[in-house]
Amino acid sequence: MPPGRIELPSQAPQARILSVELRGLLFKLYLNFTLKAKPFILYTKCRIQNTNMDYYLTEAFILKKEISGEKDNIYHFFTKDFGRLNLLAKGTRDILAKLAGHLEIPALVELTFSLGYRPRLITALEKEPYLEVKKNEKALSAAFQIAELVDELTIIDQKDLELFKLLFDVLYFLENNFSKSLKIVDFCWLYFEAQFLKLLGYKPFLDGCVECGIRDTHYFSFTRRGLVCLKHFSKGDLSISSIQKKYLKFLFDLPLTKFSSLPLINQILEEKKPLEALLNQFTLIVKFDIFNEYI
Repeated sequence: MPPGRIELPSQAPQARILSVELRGLLFKLYLNFTLKAKPFILYTKCRIQNTNMDYYLTEAFILKKEISGEKDNIYHFFTKDFGRLNLLAKGTRDILAKLAGHLEIPALVELTFSLGYRPRLITALEKEPYLEVKKNEKALSAAFQIAELVDELTIIDQKDLELFKLLFDVLYFLENNFSKSLKIVDFCWLYFEAQFLKLLGYKPFLDGCVECGIRDTHYFSFTRRGLVCLKHFSKGDLSISSIQKKYLKFLFDLPLTKFSSLPLINQILEEKKPLEALLNQFTLIVKFDIFNEYI
């Protein structure tokens, strides 16, 4: 690949996932050796049924880790097949725990878990550890920001393949390109924040004034969630330039594959400060709306 050329994700997440049948066979071996029983296996999409308990297989991104008791942790995951899950991991705070080594943010893992009164993590196999991201403080901080935002604004047991793919693509983009320029770290955060808001249904109106439709707009209204013209300007609306409007539309509308060269990313990041301020404030308003909805 030529120097400076951006590497894009070339395949969807599912292309890297073992078939359910193969994973089921591997997990059957695990049950035989660890539970010392010969379980009856029933294959469904992601489910393995044992005589005593149902187990589920899926891929997941690690979002958060919480301490539970003296030796346990509760991990928050965003999974491919089940959305966000909070799973108890027994003994993972033990210094010799093998499972804990596969559960460091950021990571894409293949996990098995059981449901019940307290959903429990059984096994975790690290598929993509994002080692380059973990070596760089700025890139690692961006990965934690992404994980925290998803954990805050998603609901347990709500499957969302588009969000799973967005996580996969942005973390792939970050892992494989930030060494070319640290500006890519800032871009990944801006792009993810905009696309995530869009997936949540909070994409702002950027094709004219949200009140009258006129194209000549100079302000962004947080309360009306879009651009406004001078006639409909209100106190608290944020001034926005034509170039900032253009790049904001890029972040919300363009697929990641369109950002295949550093010059375009550098141009967008020339407006980083106002774009970041706008997106961060808009995200805070979205958080407030979502929290009020579920209180």
